[in-house]
Amino acid sequence: MKTMKPRTGNDVIDALLYAAHRVRNAADATLRDRGLSLQSYKLMRALEHSDHSMREVSEILHISPRTVTDMTDGLESRGLVTRGPHPVDRRVTLLHLTQEGGRQLAAAAALAEQSHNGALSGLSRQDQQALRELLDRVAAVEEQKNP
Repeated sequence: MKTMKPRTGNDVIDALLYAAHRVRNAADATLRDRGLSLQSYKLMRALEHSDHSMREVSEILHISPRTVTDMTDGLESRGLVTRGPHPVDRRVTLLHLTQEGGRQLAAAAALAEQSHNGALSGLSRQDQQALRELLDRVAAVEEQKNP
């Protein structure tokens, strides 16, 4: 079957969207071998070094608060994340990566790194750096237009 690429009317945007889609799907498939989705993995990464409120996680991951709630429910039921009270603001619920969550995250991170390395294997270090700089510039323009 022939691979269909998005057609927005701009070849550069089409290539960007297609590459992002392929990389995201490959990483998601790899992480599902560990029982995580790419989104769940990113949530756990957000909690790796410190607890965050559900709102903060929503902002970090650029996803809706409802999606954070749903993902947290699943991770909490598996003992990977817990909810707890904020030490000062009782209206805020903090998310915490459990010890088991940390172990699962470490194993998933190794798989994610393999997936990422595979996706970038056709690019030299210099090409990767140039791509990163170009994508950062595109993102900066969009952030200026829509903060």
